[in-house]
This record gives sequence, structure tokens and C-alpha cells, in this order.
Amino acid sequence: MEGGPPSLDGYDTILLTSPIWNVRTPLIMTPFTEALDFRRKTVHPITTYAMSGLGTTERDYAASCPGATIAEGLAVRGEEVKEADSEVQAWLRRSGLPAR
Repeated sequence: MEGGPPSLDGYDTILLTSPIWNVRTPLIMTPFTEALDFRRKTVHPITTYAMSGLGTTERDYAASCPGATIAEGLAVRGEEVKEADSEVQAWLRRSGLPAR
């Protein structure tokens, strides 16, 4: 990362968003998350997928974000993203995150 990794100091909750590739988080996410300090942070994985839902995302982030709490994630089928508003809003409410 040019200029070093960003600081997460001002945040308690982090949304890590990516597609799922072959049932797992894209490999580029591992060095990205390993470069950041997630201690005492809550991480919510959010994915788009074709067949595997969250896949191994929660396990992947638990390994690469030491000290973080891995909270409920959200998986949306890629073909259904445009119609997922009610699903996203329900997930936000369940997660205690701001919903519109």
C-alpha cells in the first residue's frame, strides 16, 4: 500500500467487502488485512458469490485479523445484488448497524 496501511484507530466496526473466489476470500485480501491492526475491532465480512455464500470468509478473516471479533457477515448472490436491498437492510438491523 502506497504510503503504508491506513489506520483503523477511529473505527470500532469494519466492513470487509469482496467477492468470493473458489469458496474463499480473494488472496489479495490476506496481505491487506494482515497489514492492519484489527485488535478490539468488530469485523463484518460482506461478499458477493455465485455458489458458495460466505464460503471460508469468516475463517479467513479470523486468521488474518488477530484480535478482531468476526461478527455476522452478509453474502449476496452476485446476480441478485440489484434486488438485495431488503436483505441488506435486515442484516444491518440484526447487526446493529445504521440502516436507512
